[in-house]
Amino acid sequence: MPPFIEFIAPPLPHYIVSGSAVIPVGGKHPSRQNIGAFDLLVVEHGRLFIGEEDRHYEVTAGHALILRPDCYHYALEGCREDTLHHWLHFQLMGDWRIIEGEEYRHCGCSLPDRDMLSAISLPPFTATSYTVPLPQYAKLTQPQKIITLLNELTDLNRDIHLDSVRLRQQALFQNVIVELSASSTQAGLPPQSACAEKAASYLREHYDEPFSAQKLGESINFHPVYIARCMQKVFGCSPAVYLQRLRIEQAKLLLLQTDLTIERIAEQVGFNQAAYFTACFSKIEGMSPRKYRQRFIWNQPDPSETF
Repeated sequence: MPPFIEFIAPPLPHYIVSGSAVIPVGGKHPSRQNIGAFDLLVVEHGRLFIGEEDRHYEVTAGHALILRPDCYHYALEGCREDTLHHWLHFQLMGDWRIIEGEEYRHCGCSLPDRDMLSAISLPPFTATSYTVPLPQYAKLTQPQKIITLLNELTDLNRDIHLDSVRLRQQALFQNVIVELSASSTQAGLPPQSACAEKAASYLREHYDEPFSAQKLGESINFHPVYIARCMQKVFGCSPAVYLQRLRIEQAKLLLLQTDLTIERIAEQVGFNQAAYFTACFSKIEGMSPRKYRQRFIWNQPDPSETF
């Protein structure tokens, strides 16, 4: 199974330039080494025969290949038919790594600095990082959609001197990344990741309801013990701890965005007793819900007060 390129965002991948070309029968993709940028190739019709280090790829219509910036890639043979392909150079400004396909399928691991909190809920007003897997070689789920995006990106190159056009290109390129990442699911998520993510989705949808490991298992068709093992592997915590953190994150939003009482917020996020909610909140956040709310309250001066 081909490897995956996994990167951490932000920052998001940065579009450089793109184009399209027809390689005639007998023609070859150029051989290059350490070009310093990723090279995305999407074949519309025909076939490309390309090697990268010790891996060989036959890129057929509707497939994509990403050549790495730090490797030697070369033509294995000439095209057997006229081959229309689209190319795009991009750069990852942040951390990235290569995950072998079997490792991705079976262990579902991610970059080591992914923390449990960012996998549960976004802290209020705080940017958190996330990981994105891109298959280095894949059959595209929606090839025509990606080809349309690539054509639009290339057409915009004539006005690339305009800042507004460059911004538009970056936005379009993020759609390309989304489509490429979606194609990685064709091979299927790693079994443990699939189970953990189903459980997490269920908990996010039902976080304000009483928790039952048995009900969770019945809802996603996995044994509760297996669910607990998968969530520990993927998110670093049990379903119960995941749910508690999620409830606290939801409570933090309500504390900042509403004037609801502490008791009402506790009830809305699934705690039966306000005292238990306060204890859990204080343990996780290091302060009571009331003090957390007070941190963001501005005591506006009385307009009648004279200075």
